[in-house]
Amino acid sequence: MLYEERFIILSREAHSLLTRYTKLVPANSPLAMATAAGCVAVAALVRVALTAVIGPTTPFITMFPAVLLAAVIGGLGPGLLAIALSIAATWYLFFLPKGGLDPFSAADVTSIAFFTLGALLMVLAATSMRRAVERLEEAQEKLLAALDASGTGTWRWDIQQDAVEWDPAMVNVFGLGVRKMPRNVEEFADLIHPDDRNYALSVIGDAIKTGKTIEYEFRALLPGGEERWIYDRSRVTYDAERNPLYMIGACLDITSRKKAEERQSLLINELNHRVKNTLATVQSLAIQTMRSSPHPEALQSNFMARLMALSATHDLLTQSYWESTSLRDVLEAELRPHGGIDPQRIKAGGEAVRLKPQQALSLGMAFHELATNASKYGALSAPLGRLSIDWNVDTLGDGSRQLLIRWREQGGPPVTKPERRGFGTRLIDRSIVHELGGGIETNYASTGLECLMKIPLAEP
Repeated sequence: MLYEERFIILSREAHSLLTRYTKLVPANSPLAMATAAGCVAVAALVRVALTAVIGPTTPFITMFPAVLLAAVIGGLGPGLLAIALSIAATWYLFFLPKGGLDPFSAADVTSIAFFTLGALLMVLAATSMRRAVERLEEAQEKLLAALDASGTGTWRWDIQQDAVEWDPAMVNVFGLGVRKMPRNVEEFADLIHPDDRNYALSVIGDAIKTGKTIEYEFRALLPGGEERWIYDRSRVTYDAERNPLYMIGACLDITSRKKAEERQSLLINELNHRVKNTLATVQSLAIQTMRSSPHPEALQSNFMARLMALSATHDLLTQSYWESTSLRDVLEAELRPHGGIDPQRIKAGGEAVRLKPQQALSLGMAFHELATNASKYGALSAPLGRLSIDWNVDTLGDGSRQLLIRWREQGGPPVTKPERRGFGTRLIDRSIVHELGGGIETNYASTGLECLMKIPLAEP
């Protein structure tokens, strides 16, 4: 193993050890002070035990580790306390029996001074290291929180040992438990969708050969069957001889973005389809209105009325992003030019029904033609005329559902069956029968026009 790798591993182990101790005992707490006293006591006992082997020389030899450990575990205060207790214990155990209350010799003073200076430097270094570790831990916690909030995780792959390491945020990106984290590339590959697995592994292989930073997307297949889109950016680190050591990278959950892109693509395709249909409808309205209008003024009036009816339904669908709209809203929009739904003159009611875009457009045109006919020749052309529209959803014997709409006019001029089918009648038939696959039954009763429209509905 190379020296750089050994240094990295030792540094990580030391950081892990320091982190464990700094979290175990709060800095400068009573527990830290007691720990410092305990370290000195153990060091003093060990030094006394070693007297038979090394003699009374170097009395502070076991106190240095005690001071260092106290400073690492407890911080500056416990470190200084350990220095004071070490000097007191050493003086009592080694200097006092030798000289009583006589002044210390030059060698003793030098030994105490050397220990005090060396121990103080150790305490300051250990305290600085402890604070650095605390700041590093705080930075790591902030980083993990930021990664988790952004749906990003980081990873490291030891290529020589084939060992994969994930941070906690990476576990959330893939929706796995800590125990299910992959330990090598093979286990990681199992998380990739089979259709994307060869592609992802080939990209990783090319990155190891070229050394370029790579960016790629793939689908992750979770144990529960859920699919997630993952964006990965990674690079390879080499040694001096150009041997790949490890690969590090970050993964971002882009499932929401991918779904938004798919939805946008579908909406664009649907919009193109509907624009073409709308243009075709407008073209057909223009041609048929031109053929059925006796003079230019009627052509303009009839065509603009039908165009506004089509626009009214479009406005309703736009408000719901072209997903659906209610039957009552379509009816209100088409009856608004004729006074709108009024309990005294125009009554409308039925259960709540949501119409798909094509159903809304076709019914809107049918309602417009019926309302226009009623205002010119039917119930709405007479002061005492009344119009009633009601609807309900009926379930047939085979389980299918159909919408029944009843249009009834009363109080208008006498009604007779027309001798020829006008464009309005043909437009209603095309809207209900040909475009919606439904049916229409028209009764030209003397009391007023009656229409029964039947429109098949999909499952709710």
